[in-house]
Amino acid sequence: IPTLSATRIYKGQQGKHSGEEDYLSFEKFPHVGLAKTYNVNKQVPDSAGTGTAFLCGVKTNFRVLGVDARVTLNDCTTMHAETKLQSIVNWAQDKGKRTGVVTSTRITHATPAATYAHTANRDWESNGNIDEDNTQDCPDMKDIARQLVEDEPGNNLNVILGGGFQCFDANVTEILGDPFDKDCARTDNRVLWKDWIKQKKEEGVSHKFIRTLSELNQVSDDTDYLFGLFSNGHMPYEHAKKINNMDIPTLPEMTEKAIKLLSKGDKGYFLLLEPGHLGRPPSPVALHLGSSGEFQSDDAVKMEPMVLSTHDDIALALATTSDMCFFQHMQRNVLGLAAFADDDLPYTTLMYANGPGYNYTVAEGIVTRWNLTEDTVKDWTYTQQAAVPLDKETHGGDDVAIYATGPMAHLFHSLHEQNYIAHAMAYAACIGDNLDHCRSSATTFSTPTLMIVTLPVILYKYFVGTL
Repeated sequence: IPTLSATRIYKGQQGKHSGEEDYLSFEKFPHVGLAKTYNVNKQVPDSAGTGTAFLCGVKTNFRVLGVDARVTLNDCTTMHAETKLQSIVNWAQDKGKRTGVVTSTRITHATPAATYAHTANRDWESNGNIDEDNTQDCPDMKDIARQLVEDEPGNNLNVILGGGFQCFDANVTEILGDPFDKDCARTDNRVLWKDWIKQKKEEGVSHKFIRTLSELNQVSDDTDYLFGLFSNGHMPYEHAKKINNMDIPTLPEMTEKAIKLLSKGDKGYFLLLEPGHLGRPPSPVALHLGSSGEFQSDDAVKMEPMVLSTHDDIALALATTSDMCFFQHMQRNVLGLAAFADDDLPYTTLMYANGPGYNYTVAEGIVTRWNLTEDTVKDWTYTQQAAVPLDKETHGGDDVAIYATGPMAHLFHSLHEQNYIAHAMAYAACIGDNLDHCRSSATTFSTPTLMIVTLPVILYKYFVGTL
């Protein structure tokens, strides 16, 4: 919740006013609740566990994905048919809805993968990322990328847009602004995106695989299936796209195309939107980069008139995890210097409790903090300082906010377990198991649409949905 304030202020300051009185679009939703984010075996969660909770309706263990808590991290032998969970994508497809996933992360990353994958380790995104012991113990086990292309519900997604090309192709190259991604190691000589094309040809459906914004703009709105992978790993930040003149779409551009394609169905649709890696940039952690992405996310939420009918749909904004941590002063540049500390050195308004921003210098034999300047902290690549050294900052374990509007928005009204979110969304959209209320004409929605938009608010990740 505090990070919402920081983003709101930054957004307002970009509009040349103080910022404290500004609003993010979803902050005006009339219904508000809280969600508890812990994993079954961790007080402070990771995104695989939280993604499984809010998309599958079951809390699970730290770093496992799309499976219940009987599965042990890094042990494929604990996975079996009964431990695999269905997601809200399964429920939507069972009701004939069109479905899609749009993300700025790798499409195989934790949150998007929670819609379709089942794995004992979220890092098993491609075959080369699976250790030798698990490969030997479970020779038929599929990595996350293969599950997307080969198995339901992934292979039935109508729209797939994001990064992670390297997870789907064993023969990739790197270019300026799009380096190799160590988290994707396709070593089996498979070219999975070609397998996807072959599959769609055999099904006799209109389809398109794309790599660039130019190709995205040429896709017909009558296309049944669209698969776009715009970078080897996570998609570049907007600043990098501009300085490197990269032909890569923004979140609103991907969102607009996804909505057009999904809207062609007559039974509503499900869409997950996640600019997720903006909330946890690899290194350095640069808040300029994250916050600039947030404004795209806020623009995507403002696109909701394209999605919401006047009475059939519900909008939901929520966070899945919080992160660590900042201090804020009124009437100051939220990304600038705040004041002087007891060591007579300046500190910034925003700081992390941990992460790669831990640093120091030695002056005359004395270890001290860096003497920051306004020019230093305004640089796009500046890493905010952290109190504890880690290669990446961690999530927080605190409760996160839920904002809701529209029919059934009152279901989000107090402190909820995070897995409650999936069941409440399904109830509102008349999908899943609990359908008794949908048999009444007074309560049944004609074509309820489900859209979840994950919004990284500088340090947080926020999720918006229209049901």
